[in-house]
Amino acid sequence: MIDRIMALIGLLMLGAFLVVVPIFVPHLDLIAVIVGCAVLATYDMWRHVVGKHSGG
Repeated sequence: MIDRIMALIGLLMLGAFLVVVPIFVPHLDLIAVIVGCAVLATYDMWRHVVGKHSGG
């Protein structure tokens, strides 16, 4: 349970860090890179946190 909370906090902090760039430099290609980074980080967190099974 604590792994999921820490992963969510880390993902939210990454999002807060990444959202600053498009706010101050609103270029379309830069926004696309930021969105791609956020999607990949979210997918990676999803695979690691949800994929874990308790037991064994």
